[in-house]
Amino acid sequence: MEIKKTIKVPQSFIFNKIIESGLYDVEKQTGRRPSLKELNDFEYIKKFAQNRTGRIKFDQVIKPEVYAFSTYTDKVAYHTRWELKPNSDGTTEVIVSEKQDSNGLFQKANDMVLGLTVGWLKKRQISAIIDNINKSYNGQ
Repeated sequence: MEIKKTIKVPQSFIFNKIIESGLYDVEKQTGRRPSLKELNDFEYIKKFAQNRTGRIKFDQVIKPEVYAFSTYTDKVAYHTRWELKPNSDGTTEVIVSEKQDSNGLFQKANDMVLGLTVGWLKKRQISAIIDNINKSYNGQ
């Protein structure tokens, strides 16, 4: 899955919004707030609904250009990457990609079927996040 949107928001503002969300989650789950320098390869355990857990690993954090992390569970791994590319007209192109690696043949088949619905919902959710960042910067 990949989403590309161009919004009239500075690259650094977008990066700060998404990194703040990630740091908030780390602090909520671990009780500590790592510095930006510590985030590359930083891992923590996250508790999800229904007593499920997963491991979150920050794959690449380059201020203000890239925010990439992976979420690992016993059944699937999601690799999410935000790339922020500034344009000369004051806009920023936001590219969000997510790849999924499922464990086992049955899980892969199940994920393919669910991927149509869940993928649409996930795209909608990420688009809403980008739109909210745009609104918060432009005072709407």
